[in-house]
Amino acid sequence: MKMNLNDLIKENPTINITINGSDLLQFGQDIANQAARIALNENKEILHTRNEAMTKFDVCAATLWRWDKLGLIKGKKIGHRKYYTESDIKLLLANK
Repeated sequence: MKMNLNDLIKENPTINITINGSDLLQFGQDIANQAARIALNENKEILHTRNEAMTKFDVCAATLWRWDKLGLIKGKKIGHRKYYTESDIKLLLANK
């Protein structure tokens, strides 16, 4: 049984552990995602990662980047990741 690092820390707050780099990166990404979900709940706005936005709205990374640079859409930076609001993307696509 593989235990989630976050669960391990919660269950054993005084534990000393050794962790490899890839697990540490995954832990950081999990924390960033959790922060984004909390922000999402507070604002009642649906946020999408770049990959989620690309998939859901059938656009490429270059399109999201170009929209951001042109000021057509503003990604919200949480941690080291950028999120896009669903309402901003839908509005932009409707005005295409």
